Amino acid sequence: MAGFNILTVTQITSYLKSYIDENKKLSGIYIKGEITDFKANFYSGHFYFSLKDSGSEISCVMFRSYAERIRFTPENGMSVIVRCDLSVYQKACSCQLYVYDIQPDGLGAKHLAFEQLKTKLESEGLFNEKYKKALPVYPEKIGVVTSESGAALQDIINVLKRRWPVAKIMLTPVSVQGEDAPAQLLSAITKQDKVIKPDVIIIGRGGGSSEDLSSFNDEMLARAIFNCKTPVVSAVGHETDFSICDFVSDLRAPTPSAAAELVSPDINSLRQVFDDNLEWMCDFIQRKCDKYADYLNNFSRAKYFNFTDIFINKQQNKLDILNEKLKLNFKNIIFNKESEFSFALAKLDSNNPAKILSKNFCRIEKDKKTIASVADVKPGDKIEIFFSDGVLKATVDEKQEGEILF
Repeated sequence: MAGFNILTVTQITSYLKSYIDENKKLSGIYIKGEITDFKANFYSGHFYFSLKDSGSEISCVMFRSYAERIRFTPENGMSVIVRCDLSVYQKACSCQLYVYDIQPDGLGAKHLAFEQLKTKLESEGLFNEKYKKALPVYPEKIGVVTSESGAALQDIINVLKRRWPVAKIMLTPVSVQGEDAPAQLLSAITKQDKVIKPDVIIIGRGGGSSEDLSSFNDEMLARAIFNCKTPVVSAVGHETDFSICDFVSDLRAPTPSAAAELVSPDINSLRQVFDDNLEWMCDFIQRKCDKYADYLNNFSRAKYFNFTDIFINKQQNKLDILNEKLKLNFKNIIFNKESEFSFALAKLDSNNPAKILSKNFCRIEKDKKTIASVADVKPGDKIEIFFSDGVLKATVDEKQEGEILF
């Protein structure tokens, strides 16, 4: 074989790999095809699959660093468009696509991820009506998970103050969009259910784009809501918006305001019911008294009973006295109950934090916790001072402990 240039297998495969890798037309290319033989390696996190069309098939690999960014789960038979580099797998001398992005062909990745998660959770029974918990009729504490600065919170507060002012609103503020939002929502729901323990929880936000609402499509959040012992009402976006949170919650409200309506009875309607019942009961007692008075009169006029007028009048007087006592006692009971109710409302109003702040008092917080003593802070701590008309943010320069004499 003298005079021939003899190459090794490694040399020729290396040459082919270098030739293809240096060809810029084969780098950053988009290829459309149907996924087949898809495998997700549990240990490495890499995706292995093939793309095929009616005439050909080519192997593909997507390494873990890129696979983790995919918002949906690729499946066999799915038509996709991949962005990739063509190279040679030198060990087997086979052409292979190194993929770093996959998009569904004709369907958005986020929408596909939403539908896949919805189908998965529905098949597990998380949307089943038999697991939905009933809402309390007269809640004393209403938990709210939403943005502290959003319009949704103000809508909820306004409705509850108008309809059911006796309830306490227990807010756990969160971010409702962005990368940190799903984790914050998950933490807030867990805190509400296991620590605050309200009678019902409202979770939601105002309207926005599908991207803005995507934080409420998190799988871990959905499972946390399903496992809540407390009834949960979802109020995400507008009436036409739907999220995974809506499907798994015990009740979906079209808006945050509607959620507040659903969890609260109308106090004015209850007052009207009490008044109507009082009027009916008074009429009922009067009718009973009139009926027995007629019986007594008829009884006194019966010729075959030899009762004297004195005995009849005495019994009539007793009946009249009992009648007046009965009506007076009943009115006293109603009056006392109304007084207790009014006192409870006044006491609730007097403990309103906004009123306390308006009387030259202020509330000081550090890390969202109220400071009750100088021992709770140290120099250099950042604090917030809440007045009735605003908030001051300050830093502690020094502290002096000991009793202060005014």
